[in-house]
Amino acid sequence: MGNSTISLQSEFDAIAAKGIFDPRNQPSGYGDALALEMATEVMADLLGGAQTATGGFVRFNWKWNRAVAAAIYTNSWQQDYPQLAQKGGPIGWGETCDIVDINNTVIPKPMNWDGAVTWIKQLNATSISRWRPWKICWMYNAEMNWGSWPGAKVTYYPLVSTTPQPQNPIMNMVDANGNYLILTGFGATGTSAPAATAGAAEGVTVTDGTATWTVVSGTSQGFRLDCLPSATGPCFMLLPSYQLEPPAFTAMSQLLNPIPDSFHRHFYRGLESACLAASPNPSDMKRGEVAKMEWMKSLSAIIGQGNKEQDNYRMTPACQPVERRWGWPGPITADQPY
Repeated sequence: MGNSTISLQSEFDAIAAKGIFDPRNQPSGYGDALALEMATEVMADLLGGAQTATGGFVRFNWKWNRAVAAAIYTNSWQQDYPQLAQKGGPIGWGETCDIVDINNTVIPKPMNWDGAVTWIKQLNATSISRWRPWKICWMYNAEMNWGSWPGAKVTYYPLVSTTPQPQNPIMNMVDANGNYLILTGFGATGTSAPAATAGAAEGVTVTDGTATWTVVSGTSQGFRLDCLPSATGPCFMLLPSYQLEPPAFTAMSQLLNPIPDSFHRHFYRGLESACLAASPNPSDMKRGEVAKMEWMKSLSAIIGQGNKEQDNYRMTPACQPVERRWGWPGPITADQPY
């Protein structure tokens, strides 16, 4: 999300202009490789979290490092939802997840009506069906449970519809050549199981009657919910938002994205500290200790720079103190007592 105009090259040039050790000038010929690795570590500290001057660990949830995943639409009896690589970038960790009763004709459509969906680290597979999910986690596609081809002339009905949702088969499978396929076009299956060529790249499509499947990578990231949706809906749309993985530097010309220019001074201080620490000159040791302290102070300052808005605090128990009660239309709540 950041819109940086500052290159890594210019950061190292500014450091070198101060007479500080420049890792690009290594006689071994691997100077740029060392410089890129050092810069990648500093980027990871700023985006992933780091030790502060007081000894604590802070995880930074930067707005400029946030992305919203492709929408998930719940399907009959399906707990796992493999995905193509997220356009926003790889998922580092989840933040929030909105839920929308997408086929409801009420205006506005019910959204987060009794709380958003909560991100957690891991969810087990389950056979329990419930009317709406409460928890979500990300997983690599290869680690998910996969369905199978439902057979010939079987219809996959659209999930977003103005008519009642019919029952669908699971919308992912592994083909005969070991490719991971997800349904991307609704319709009726053909007369034989579809398959992409062995080792097909992510994004390759396969026609199956009037339905379409798309190859996804086993290392792309999808989502698991804490329950199975019912056979015939309702269909819910989930919109997970997350922090991106810190990017790696691969070229000196690379901009400092996603770090915006207003935050680049914190990156600069970390890089300066790393250069002094890597210096073979013993006289740089004392300067490096001072620079390290400045870097720690910078991490403390960056917390305040990013936390200018009040958080919405509330106490949420790890598990419910009273078992949830259910009626025929769903959970029994204050606005739905029966």
